[in-house]
Amino acid sequence: MHGKAADKVSSQEPKAKRGKANAEFVMVSGSRQPAPQPIFDPGPQYADENRQFGIASSITRSPGGRLWCGWSSGGTGEGRENYVIVVTSDDDGKTWTPPRIVIDSKDAKGGKVRTDHLTVWAAPSGQLWLMWSQYPKGLTGKHSSQWCITSDNPDDEPPKWSTPRKLMDEQNLLTTPTVLRDGAWIFPTGCWKDYGSSRRKNPSRPIISRDGGKTFSLGGPLHGETRNDFDEYMIAEKNNGDLVALNRHKTSFLQCESNDCGQTWTKQELNGIPHTNSRFVFMRLRSGKWLLVKHGSLESVSNALESKHTGNRGRSHLTAFVSADEGKSWTGGLMLDERPCSYPYGYQADDGTVYVSYERNRWDNPEILMARFTEADVLAGKVVSKDTHLRVLVNKATGKPKQ
Repeated sequence: MHGKAADKVSSQEPKAKRGKANAEFVMVSGSRQPAPQPIFDPGPQYADENRQFGIASSITRSPGGRLWCGWSSGGTGEGRENYVIVVTSDDDGKTWTPPRIVIDSKDAKGGKVRTDHLTVWAAPSGQLWLMWSQYPKGLTGKHSSQWCITSDNPDDEPPKWSTPRKLMDEQNLLTTPTVLRDGAWIFPTGCWKDYGSSRRKNPSRPIISRDGGKTFSLGGPLHGETRNDFDEYMIAEKNNGDLVALNRHKTSFLQCESNDCGQTWTKQELNGIPHTNSRFVFMRLRSGKWLLVKHGSLESVSNALESKHTGNRGRSHLTAFVSADEGKSWTGGLMLDERPCSYPYGYQADDGTVYVSYERNRWDNPEILMARFTEADVLAGKVVSKDTHLRVLVNKATGKPKQ
């Protein structure tokens, strides 16, 4: 649905309808913080023409076929002005609604709280999860927290949502959750408090649920001699049940393993596959093969530089590969987008379709885009499936800087 039809759906929801948290305030790391209040009828200030920033998208498909995509927007860059936006598509990505859910949190004095790193995710039961992070003291400050709302009828109009629930203090969800074969959920979360010289005191740890998301506990820390970039790691399960995590680094991927469902990890070490300091996709496919979506080829990355942060090199040529031997070798090579772009997020639907969302031009008329493809396309290194579509526009913010 899009255009007037989508507006009609929004107008059917009660005015100023917001999710009600269990309490007006909650304790986060010993600090009293306002509970978030999702907005299900976003006003014109959140419209595409009134925004000029977009970063870190995620995408999923609910059981009835509705696509959900969310990302961070607000302000002119990363910071306190950021909030998260969710849009949907009922025609497999051909058209998308305007912003239909916004989470724009405030602090106790009514000031902005950076609300960021949204993950939209369909659980095995079909329940839809929206998860995000809140940073009242900034990305590297104290009292950050991870939150969620869920819907048991995400394909209805309108869906019914749970009240916001805090999942964990000082842990921030960034990338694709993994469901293990024994039914456990493992979410690759990061702790970015005190980023800098003391960061090794706060290594990232996944959070793990063994009861379908009712409760979560912390897994073991990811550590190593080689200093990682921002923790944006992903986890895949081997056939023997061991876990492999790839983490972000400025020259390659840091790799470590766990043989106890994430309670302990080997030291992170560079695996030699060239990459740049950006997010990527690493996940197990339903076929048992592994998927890697990275910048550049298996031998190199490009010399492309970002216009605003020229130290970020190689954020282009987003390419998908598969491995049939649990990461020992990679084959294929489907080019999703050769233009400057970054921050892919991957999801595979029950029918095998792979969806990857990503961003372009995050500071200047930013675009959120989508690729829809199959394992066969990746192996062939070209489009061979009739329903494959690349470089699909999900959303474009067209706001102009204030004069």
